[in-house]
Amino acid sequence: MKRIAIALALFISLTAHTCNENTADAIGDTSMTKAASLLGSKWVLQTVEGNVIKMPEGIEKPWVKLVKEGSKVEGSGGCNNLFGGFELDGDAIKFPNLASTKKYCEAIQPTENAFMGALRSTDHFKLDGSTLKLFQGTRELVELQPE
Repeated sequence: MKRIAIALALFISLTAHTCNENTADAIGDTSMTKAASLLGSKWVLQTVEGNVIKMPEGIEKPWVKLVKEGSKVEGSGGCNNLFGGFELDGDAIKFPNLASTKKYCEAIQPTENAFMGALRSTDHFKLDGSTLKLFQGTRELVELQPE
């Protein structure tokens, strides 16, 4: 009898996640879908506070990638590698403990600093077509495009 109860509890807990996703889709709750679409893509920086990003020739634009396993962030500020964690809850997103390597690249440093500062200030996101916008309150911090 005890084995049956354990098997039933295991079955219910394993199927609950699938039911929640299906129920959310059925009632039109797209917050799970939107959040899932952020994960695994390389998001390339386009603007910081409305200013279009232009990098020196041969330098890759800053980017981030949200890795589901371990809720990790990886990316580049253009000069330095960035890393840390993220917290995602519906449309809310935060990047606690964001860090980077410490090289100094004079031509890129202002852009990299602005990008890192924006990520640290972010509290929510919006997907506008294929564009990812990160916000602090009502202020748009950055705009990113998938690669």
